Order: sequence, then C-alpha cells, then structure tokens
Amino acid sequence: MDNDEFAKKLLEAFAIEAGEHVETITKGVIELEKTPAGGRLKELIESTFRAAHSLKGAAHAVNRPDVESVCQVLEGVFAVWKRQPEPVSADDCDVLSAAIDVVGNQLADGAFSESAAGRHAAREIIARLHAIESGHAPHTATQPPAAPEQPPPAAPAAPAAPAAPAASAAPAAPAPPPHEHAEAEKTVHADTVRVPVAKMNSLLRKAEGMIGVKLATRRYAVELRGVGTLVDTWRAEWGRTRDEAGGKDGHTSGSAELLTAFIDWNRDFMQGVEDRLTALTKAIEADERGVTTAVDDLLADAKDLLLLPFAMLLDIFPKQIRDLAREQGKEIALVLEGRDVQIDKRILDEMKDALIHLVRNAIDHGIEKPDARAARGKSRGGTLTIAVSRREGNRIAIDVSDNGAGIGVEKVKAAAIRQGAVSEEEAAAMGNEEALQLIFQSGVTTSAIITEISGRGLGMAIVREKVERLGGHIAIESQPGAGTTFRILLPVTLATFKGLVVTAAAQTFVIPTSGVEQIARVKRDAIRTVENRPTLILNDRVVSLALLSDVLELPATSAQQESAVVEIVVIGAAEKRVAFVVDEVLTEQEVLVKPLTRPLVRVRNVASAAVLGAGTPVLVLNSADLLKSAAKISGAALGAYGTAGAEKEKARKRSVLVADDSVTSRMLLKNILEAAGYLVTTAVDGVEAFGTLQRGKFDILVTDGEMPRMGGFELTAKIRADRRLGELPVVIVTALGSAEDRDRGIEAGANAYIVKSTFDQNNLIDIMRKLIA
Repeated sequence: MDNDEFAKKLLEAFAIEAGEHVETITKGVIELEKTPAGGRLKELIESTFRAAHSLKGAAHAVNRPDVESVCQVLEGVFAVWKRQPEPVSADDCDVLSAAIDVVGNQLADGAFSESAAGRHAAREIIARLHAIESGHAPHTATQPPAAPEQPPPAAPAAPAAPAAPAASAAPAAPAPPPHEHAEAEKTVHADTVRVPVAKMNSLLRKAEGMIGVKLATRRYAVELRGVGTLVDTWRAEWGRTRDEAGGKDGHTSGSAELLTAFIDWNRDFMQGVEDRLTALTKAIEADERGVTTAVDDLLADAKDLLLLPFAMLLDIFPKQIRDLAREQGKEIALVLEGRDVQIDKRILDEMKDALIHLVRNAIDHGIEKPDARAARGKSRGGTLTIAVSRREGNRIAIDVSDNGAGIGVEKVKAAAIRQGAVSEEEAAAMGNEEALQLIFQSGVTTSAIITEISGRGLGMAIVREKVERLGGHIAIESQPGAGTTFRILLPVTLATFKGLVVTAAAQTFVIPTSGVEQIARVKRDAIRTVENRPTLILNDRVVSLALLSDVLELPATSAQQESAVVEIVVIGAAEKRVAFVVDEVLTEQEVLVKPLTRPLVRVRNVASAAVLGAGTPVLVLNSADLLKSAAKISGAALGAYGTAGAEKEKARKRSVLVADDSVTSRMLLKNILEAAGYLVTTAVDGVEAFGTLQRGKFDILVTDGEMPRMGGFELTAKIRADRRLGELPVVIVTALGSAEDRDRGIEAGANAYIVKSTFDQNNLIDIMRKLIA
C-alpha cells in the first residue's frame, strides 16, 4: 500500500471515529444542562472530557490542527469542571453547543477551516471557551491537568451512552435514571460491527442479482414440465396412428408388422426419454428449492446489513431542538420512542431532511411561548414527540407530535386562496380534514413572515414528495389548542416490494401495491360524465376515471376502445383517488427494484425500474405522480369512453337543482341524476339554493334536510310562500328518519321525503319521473 492510499484510509477511519466522538460530546452537553449536582454529574463530565480528549488526539494523528485547537480548549473546560463538579448553566451550554457546531463544520468541510469565516468562527469560539475555563463564567479558573503522554488509542473510545428516550431542551427537565441510560446503550450498540457502506451495497447488488437466477430456474422447471406434457400428447397421437395402421378388418400386412415393430421400438425410446425428463425435472425442482432458499437467505442477510436503528437519526434532534428552543425563548421537552426500530439505511438518509423540517415546523409554528401557553391554561413547557413503531405489512410508522396550538384551518384556507391553490368557493366547501391537506401544496404557508426556519411554503410539499418517492404516505391530524401529529408510513427496505403488474398501450408496467385500493372489471356503460369528467361509482363513492395510456402519453389500443368491459386499478392517496383503465391486470408479485441513474433520476410518473420473472425490465410507476397527472387529463382524452355520456346529453330535457352541504352526497346525487338524463346544478346550502332558483328556471329541487344557514325544511317552506316558485316539486333526501321529521317535511310542503339510510337510486329516479313526467 503506497503512502497516498494509506493516508486516504487513515482519513476515512478518522472521519468515522470523529463522528462518534462528536456524538458523545453532543449527548454529554445535552445531559449536563439538565443534570443537578450528584454522582451522575461527575460521570457525565468525565465521559464528555474523555471524548474531547480522544478527538483531539485523533485530529493530531491525521494533521488536523483546526479540529485539534478547538478540542484542546474544550478539553480544558471539562478538566476544570472535573475538579469542581457543579451544575452547568444554560449559558455555558450555549457556548459548548456552538463549539460542537464549529467542530462539526470543520469535519464536514475541510475548506471551511481555511476560509475567513471558518478562521473567525474558530477564534471566536476558542475565546469564549477560554472565558469559561479561566473563570469569566461562573466557574473558578483552574489549571487543567496535562494531557496523558501516551498516544491516542488505536481503536476509538467506546461511545458514551446515547440520550435517553425522553430528552428536554428546558434546563429544569429531569434526567433519566442511570439504569435506563445503560439499557439504551445495550439496545443500540450491542453486537454491532463497523462495515463500509460500499461493501454493504456491493453485497446487496450481488444478492439482488441472484434473484434473476432464482426466477430463471423456476421458469426452466415450468418449461420442462411443459415438455413432459408434449411427450404425453405425442404418445397418445402415436397410439391412435398404430390403431389405424392395424386396419379396420383386424388383418395386418407385412408393412403393418414393420410399422408395429417400429412403434414398439419408438415406444421404448420414448420411455427412455420420458424417464430422463422425469429425473431431470425432479433434479431441477430440487435445485430450484435450494437456490430459492439460498437466495432468500442471502438477500435477507444483505438487507440486514443495511438496516440501522432509528437511533442513528433520532440522536441528532436533542441538540437541534435545544438550540432552537433557546433561540425562540421556548421551553420544549423532547420525547424519543422506538430508537431500536430497524429500517433501511437508504430510507433513513432520505428521511433526515424531511424529519428535520417537521421538527422545526413544530417548534416555529406549533408550540407556543411559555407565557402564551400559561395564558391558555397549559403548562409553560411544550412537548415534542418523535415515535417510531413497526406496523403490519413490513412497514414503519413515524409520528411527529406536539402539544402546541394546532393548525388553524381557516388560516390554511386563506393562504391557499392567496396562493391560487383553491378558489374561495372550493375552500368554503372543504371540511377540516380536506383543508389540512392544503398545507402540502407548494407555496401555502400560514407564517406571517419568512424566517430561516419556515415561512416559504415549500417545506411541506417537499416532505410529501420525499415520502411518496420512497413508497410511503403522510397524513396529518390537528386539534385547535391541543396540538398536531404528522404520521408517516414507510417501507422497511427499498430492495424489493409487492407490485401489481399491468399492461397499457401494449406495454408492461408495475404499480406499487401500497398505493392500490381496488382492482375491478366494470361495464363500459357504467361510466358517466360528471362536470365534464368520466367517473364511476365505486363503494358508494364517485371516482374519477382516466386511461393509464393517456396519463403516460401513450397511444390507446383498439382493445381498450372496443371492449364492453374494462379493467381498472384504483389508486388512492389521502383524499384523492382515481380509477385507471388498463389493458390487463396480469399478476401481483415481489418486484426487484433497480434505481434509475442519471440523467433519469426524476422522471414524471416513473419511480424506478424493476426486473420481472423472466428477466424482463419494466418501469415502476409513481402512484403520487399518476394522481397528479390524471387531474390534468381532460374528459375528452377518454375518446370512446365519452360515448355513453354523449348519448345521455341528447335526452336531457329537465333541469334539477341539488342542494346539499356534503360534497360526497352532492356529487353522488349529481352523478345519479345526470346518468338518468337530467341537467343538474348544485348548491351548498338553502340560501345559495334559493338564490339560484330566483335567477334560473328549474323543474325540480332535490335538497338535504339539514344544512348550514338554511336547511331543506326552511327552504321548502320559503319556496311554497314564493309566488313564482310555489308549485316547484321538492324532494327532501335526508338522514332524519323519525316520524316527527317526516311530518315536518310534509308540513313544509315537500312532495317526497327519502331517508338516506334506506336510499335507493332507482327509487329516487322513479319519484322524479312521477313528479316531472
């Protein structure tokens, strides 16, 4: 090994060791800030001192004087505190935290130390550390002991115990008992080895390559079984030929005898071939089982190498939250749960920025300042919880929760209207859950000003895009005054996943099963047009329809346009769902993922590539992108699917006004009536409905019984009192089913009263036809 190669490996080892020491120092400072006088205080100072000393020695060994100089003074501060162990003030911890930041910047970017900003930062933090060491801070100056003369240890010092599950950014928060601290260390660090990521990735690629061998072996076994079937067919055919050669009268000629002899010989030959094929088939089937087991075990072991505990990510948050809380004058206790839950390192790396953004949002927007919390009758200190847990289906749940002010739905709506994400009418019709989804729209923010932490309206959109690109899903729950929870569901690993194999435009694609809600075959004449978009009614819900080939900008096949029955795949995320028409749903199977490489890292509607059983490469579609792309496809793009709607258009002679405050009920009624040939207009409550009736001409009103501002009963009575509208037929469709409610409807003047719990669309249409022939 030459000197350059040795120096490179030495620096790689230093980077790993330095990261462990910085982590230990960081945890030590966080613990020191909230630890009162006592035996544990001395233990913490000692472990943090050792980490600073070891980092100083390692930096000296690789000729990093920039890191060494800061660690020298940092070690001196801890040396002073070792001699006089007293509780550490928050101000002193501010200085130590800033010193850790400087060292972190130096380690992350060697050029930082050579820059003017880097040199200034190092000089300033060294001066502040000297101030603490020399007694300008509340500690008495003491000459630190001389550093040990022995060289730094060859192996890195064992890391100090990790932060306990409950950490706090408030100085008064209690420290966890020592036994909990020790148990956490055992959970995370027991039986671990340091393996370079490059080696893990190489092993995983080799294991993934073996999947092709497994699938090919399975295919060969199927083909050999097919050959055996052909032999059976051949034997049956020759038997028939032999019978015919024997003659109908039962007499045989000499040629018949020769033919018989040939057939006998051929029979023996085929028997030998059959025996060999049978033996070969059994051998290959046995090999298939062995290879399958070996590959599955190898892949499982390779995946395990890339599975890391969430502690690797969670441990960055105590310091971050502590520093942000201090900057904003807030008291925040951090609770970490599920530190030992394992997940793919690649997912862990990708989720780092997303979780940081959620945490910073919770601090900036969610948790109030102490006085504001006290004024609302809450504790002065807020709590931020990051909880990780395993879920069914080989998935991980991450909950980021705070007990702050919650999200103001009306503020979100107003921000979305200003941004142009929704209209005022659309915002007014939204429920709370639907409105909360607006925060994931790019540019939507409730922050009054833009800060370095938040306010640009881009972060949440990026968070959702990151989660969905990993094959996950994010949901939100918020209660005014009580707090907010973001729940993220992610796969445990990215190597393989369950996928639905479909064809569209005569090409094969894979749709991740995690995004598929339903697979069905529907008749073409069940497709209706609602607001100029083709739709279906599935499970009592109106679902938009789109051709997968149109969304992917591929030519539709003639089979799609001529078939009386179509196959659909319903994809859903949050409140959105679309039924995609495909040529054929082939199968569901485990799919081997092959990440896209540059320049195809981010292709619209495509998540990655995959390899199917026969070694065929296919594209894995991005479910979230498909939903967005489908929303941009106009109804006309469905071509032949608009035929049923066009035929109904000719029959529309009667005009109906539907009044219902529920978006779902309103759309369902509109769809049913339009499918029956009526021209339908909608209103969100009785006030809007009455105004619409005043301005236009309608043949009948279908209204809900209870609505904001004016319900169906009041609306009906008002119509009966109006000279022009008094004779308008009214049908009340409501959830109110008591006899008293029915009497109210009759007294108000309704022509028909339908209870939603027993609703039948055919009954509604029959009533409509009776009232307006």
